[in-house]
Amino acid sequence: MLGILSTRKSDVFEYANTMLHNLSRKNKHAWVVTSEMAVIQSSKMLASIGILALVSFNEPVKKQHAYVYDGQIFGDIKEMPGDLEKIFRSTIQTLGGEYSLAATDGNKIAVARDSLGRRPIFYAKNEEILAYACEKKALWSIGLRNVKPLRAGTSAVLDENGIKIVEAAHFKKRDFKQQDFDSIVKEYEQLLIQAFEKRLEGQKKIGALLSGGVDSTLSTMLTSKYAREMGEEIIVYTAGTKDAIDVAFAERFTREFGLNHKVRKLDVSDVANLIPKVVKAVEERDFVQVEAGIGVYAAEEMAAHDGVELIVSGQGPDELWGGYRWYPRVIAEEGYDAYSEKNWGDLTRADIETLDRENKLAWANGLKAVFPYIDTAFVNLAMSVPPQLKINSPNDAMGKRPHRALAKKVGIPQEFADRGKDAAQHGTGIHDLLDAVAKQNDFTPDLVRKVNYKSADISDEYLSSSARYGYRYADKKLWLVDEHIQFYIDSVAHRKGILNESERKKIETYLEKI
Repeated sequence: MLGILSTRKSDVFEYANTMLHNLSRKNKHAWVVTSEMAVIQSSKMLASIGILALVSFNEPVKKQHAYVYDGQIFGDIKEMPGDLEKIFRSTIQTLGGEYSLAATDGNKIAVARDSLGRRPIFYAKNEEILAYACEKKALWSIGLRNVKPLRAGTSAVLDENGIKIVEAAHFKKRDFKQQDFDSIVKEYEQLLIQAFEKRLEGQKKIGALLSGGVDSTLSTMLTSKYAREMGEEIIVYTAGTKDAIDVAFAERFTREFGLNHKVRKLDVSDVANLIPKVVKAVEERDFVQVEAGIGVYAAEEMAAHDGVELIVSGQGPDELWGGYRWYPRVIAEEGYDAYSEKNWGDLTRADIETLDRENKLAWANGLKAVFPYIDTAFVNLAMSVPPQLKINSPNDAMGKRPHRALAKKVGIPQEFADRGKDAAQHGTGIHDLLDAVAKQNDFTPDLVRKVNYKSADISDEYLSSSARYGYRYADKKLWLVDEHIQFYIDSVAHRKGILNESERKKIETYLEKI
C-alpha cells in the first residue's frame, strides 16, 4: 500500500510507478485511486493519474471518500458526509482487525495504522511531494531519505501544507482488575479461539512458525485444529542450527501431534547468505532486528516454496503476559509498579520493534503474516490482569501464568507449556554464528579499533526491549552486540541502500577508513 501527493500540482505517475515496483510485495494487479476519484484496477500503472494517487493490492471502498487498506478489517467502513480528516478519524475508531487504512477526497490524503500497529506505514516528504508506503524502500526509491514510521494508533494527513501527525485510535492503558485466575483463563480461551477463526477463515493453504515454546506450540495447535475442521492443509516450519534447542523441541512436538513439519538446518554459510536478504527485508541496521529475523526468513522461504500464502505468527504473549526473561529481575529490584511501566512501554513499542519486522519478512517471501495473539479484545483482557497473576513472584522465571495454564488446558504437554525459552535468535543457535560471519568478511575487533568505529554515533535508538533496558537485568553478552558484528551489518545495510541519509553518511565515513 502506498500513496503520494504533489504539492506543486504535478502528475505523480512516475513517482507512484517507481514506488510500486520497488516494494517487496508483488501482486498481479494493483488498485489505483486517482485525484479524480476514479478507481482502476490495472497490472500496469496508468500513464496519467493526477496530482495524487492511492495504490493498494486490495479493492478500494468508494463512498463519499475513497478508501484503500492493507491487512484485515473486521467491520464495515461507514461514514457521514463531512471533512475528510474528521470523518477518517471517526471511521478508524469503529473498525477492528489488523490493518493500515488510507482515504482521499481528491485533494488531500489521510492514512493511519490500527491501534496496535499491526501493519506498517512509513512517510516522508520533500519540497515537491508528500508520500507514504508500507515499506521504506518505496520511499527511498523516489529520493526521500528521511523516512519515519507512522506509529500505532496515529494518522498522517497529507495536504498542500505538508504532513500533519495526529492521534487517531491509540490503545488506552487499562486499570488492573481483581479477577479470579480460572475466569481469566476461561475468557482468554474464548477470545483466542475467536481471534484464530477470524484470521484463518477462507484461507486455503496455511503455514505456521514453530520454535517449540509455549507461544508457538499453542498457536500451531489452534491453527491446526481450525484448518482440519475446515478441511484445509497446514504446514509447520522451523529453522535453526543443527544442534539448536528450538529445533529439537519443535521436532518433538510435531511428531507427537502428527503434523506436517519442515525443518531447515542452518550453518555459518547459510546465515552469511541470509543476512543481506534479511537486512533488505527488515530495512534496518539494528542488530536485534536482523538476528531475530534470520530464522523467520529462512522458515518463510520454505513456506513460499510450498505455495503457502498466509503464515501464522506467535508474536505477542511476551509483552501481554510477562514473558521476557528480565521481567522477574525488574520486579525483584524495583517492584511490580516498575515492571508494569516497562511492560507497557514494551507493548506500545511492539509496532516498530516487532510487528514491522515480522510483516516485512513475510512480504519479502510473498506471504501475509497474521498475529492472532495481538487481537484487540484479548490485549484488553491481558493488560487488565494484575501483574502478580502473570509473574507470581520475583523468583518466577517463567511468567506468563494464564497463558501457560491455557496451553495445558487445551492439550499442550507440560514440557512445552512450561518450557522456559530463550529469544528466537538464541534458541535457534543463530546468535552464536554471527561472530564467525563478521570475521569471515574481515570485520574484526582490530578493524573496529583501527577506524574508531562506534555504533552509538550512528544512531542512539534501539529497536528491542533487550537493548533498551533488558540487558541491565540479564546476561549482557546475550543482549549487547559486539561492535565488529554491528559494523558488518552496517556495511551490508549501506551496500543494500536501505538507510536514511544521516545514517548512510555516518557509516560511509567509517567504511572509507578501511
